[in-house]
Amino acid sequence: MSKSQPREGRAADRVSAIASVLQDNIMTGHYAPGDRLPSEADLCAYFGVSRPTLREALGRLTARGLLTARRGAGGGAFVTRPSAEVAGEQISALLALTTRLDDNAHRPLLTEARILLQLGCAELAVLRQADISDIRAEIDLQSDFSIDDGTFIASVRRMHLALAAASGNPAMTMLAQGLIEAEFAITPTEDYPTRIRARFLSYHVRIANGIAGGRSEDTRAALTELWSFEQNRHNDGDDDTQKIERPPRMRDLRLPPVQRLKPLDENGNSAA
Repeated sequence: MSKSQPREGRAADRVSAIASVLQDNIMTGHYAPGDRLPSEADLCAYFGVSRPTLREALGRLTARGLLTARRGAGGGAFVTRPSAEVAGEQISALLALTTRLDDNAHRPLLTEARILLQLGCAELAVLRQADISDIRAEIDLQSDFSIDDGTFIASVRRMHLALAAASGNPAMTMLAQGLIEAEFAITPTEDYPTRIRARFLSYHVRIANGIAGGRSEDTRAALTELWSFEQNRHNDGDDDTQKIERPPRMRDLRLPPVQRLKPLDENGNSAA
């Protein structure tokens, strides 16, 4: 005869099952962004569970960014209204954690993924004859070689985000934003001499002109060559490796042990 599952195991399975059912309802559109879920009492009755079990399931969906809790009159659990910015930040954080390698050795992998995704974004921008005024504005700024390195690389980041947005595809824009934010969080903000800036600028101009002229082959060639240039630049030296200040470890934060005070003799000296 099989042994019954422990109560804790059954509760955990029930929580997972409830979270899965509610997530499926959200993902399939049964509950749309901004919709309020049924009350806790109704959900408890429907699933036949206690409030603590239900709340743990709702907590899991909240942690996944699918639900937000509101208190007070008219409160409850509501389906999140997502934004590309917030979703991009979440993707960026997950990418940074899952691809992390020592000394930022994962940055070329992020660059590679970003370029490949941008190839698709550029194709869509050409097909949709997208407005690329934001890209042009960043290129104009990059053409001023008197700006400092931090301003230059910030403009490059914004240009990549503008290229993703030019695709007109929210899903690709969101994914590209996550990659770009993860990559540029560890991209150096110094050591961009004029000759290096000029190389970046030449590729950026070719990308913009290819989109504006409806020439997909030109944008593909420019992005592919930009990819090769960035990879070679990273491999040629250590100057592209950004040094990140690491927080102290817990043992470094411990106070030294308290020393016992020794009694003093009549002359003010420590007694033996």
